[in-house]
Amino acid sequence: MLANVDADLCARVAAGLGLPAPSGSPAPDAGLSPALSQAVTEPGPIAGRKIGIIADAGADLAGIGNLRQAAAKLGATALVIAPVGGVLASGARKETVDRTLLTTRSVEFDALVVAGGTTPTGDIKLTVLLQEAFRHCKALGAWGDGTAILEAAGITAGDPGVVTAGTAGKAFTGQLTAAVGLHRAWDRAPDVMASAVPPVLTS
Repeated sequence: MLANVDADLCARVAAGLGLPAPSGSPAPDAGLSPALSQAVTEPGPIAGRKIGIIADAGADLAGIGNLRQAAAKLGATALVIAPVGGVLASGARKETVDRTLLTTRSVEFDALVVAGGTTPTGDIKLTVLLQEAFRHCKALGAWGDGTAILEAAGITAGDPGVVTAGTAGKAFTGQLTAAVGLHRAWDRAPDVMASAVPPVLTS
């Protein structure tokens, strides 16, 4: 059994636990399984994925509709997240609020997008929602002035896996769904999953 253990991984885990590492070596014929790998180079299908769209009463409802349709064509679901429940309406356009900031968390979504026209409020629940998704290397996006809400959470357009545009047109929805199809923005991992400062042990 130990012959199939990754010796380097064992040594690191054992060192962290203060235990001796078991002996062993990787199987010589072990290879990577594309079916099991989350590190992909080409976007895969996104059927079954969930995209959260952060919006409020002033949000661009036409853009939200575009994103919902683009996601639905690929078998994904786009859900509107707003400060309060109900229906967002502007003229003849209406979008049902599927989640509120009080009743959702980032683990529910594969990507989060801020709709243009959404008012920055500094709500800590929204900040945590976006930052958690960012640290989990999930796709993020915004269009129009929705980018200001991302920036308020410390997320910029230049960050890996962050898609921004002036409008929620075909180019934006295509780039976003492709980012979701990559599963995670692994290029972001070194910045969000590692700490240059080790934890301090106190007695």
